[in-house]
Amino acid sequence: MNVDTVRFRCGSLHRYGAQVKEFHLGSGVIVQSYAERVMVVRQNLGYNWSSIYYANYDLSGYQLVSPILGLLVYNADSDLSFGSPFELGILAIDKPIKIDFSNVTKASNITGLLPLCASFEGNGKLTLKNQVSSNVCVASRHGQFGLVVKSPQSLAVRKKMQWKLVVGCSCSVGAALGAFLLGLLLVAMFVKVKKKARMEELARRAYKEEAL
Repeated sequence: MNVDTVRFRCGSLHRYGAQVKEFHLGSGVIVQSYAERVMVVRQNLGYNWSSIYYANYDLSGYQLVSPILGLLVYNADSDLSFGSPFELGILAIDKPIKIDFSNVTKASNITGLLPLCASFEGNGKLTLKNQVSSNVCVASRHGQFGLVVKSPQSLAVRKKMQWKLVVGCSCSVGAALGAFLLGLLLVAMFVKVKKKARMEELARRAYKEEAL
């Protein structure tokens, strides 16, 4: 799993948009809660972590041909070393958010199959849409996204059996999966903050020693 974080002022993000790895946010995006600054988080779950979506969403008849990419937004008004961030929403009204899978998908190795854009919502709902161009999808809000293609019949049957095992708990899938991903994010952010604090401390010590 790979996590990238970028901080923005909400006003600047709204006026100019931003590019965060595979995600292009056009101008006009709205943060759905008051905050002066936000932290935009891009997740790449890789193919190993992405496999958990087979057991928690109805992917019967389809198979992933890209890792799951996530776009999340958190408040960044306070120092992360003193408190945990809380998740905000982001909405693209005028210009949709573009997600370019070109550098992460293995769809080019599968001939004769046209990938579809998959959006994994927090309530356990899966939405499939056509691409707007080769390996490029669009979205109107934050979330988790991937590319899928129709799978062979034998694989489709197996995925359907997996879905039957978890159909009774679909209402809690989104919350549990969200909590799991947030936990991974907080661990990554904690390590990053600690590393930054250590580097600053070493720099201060070096400065003092040089002054002496």
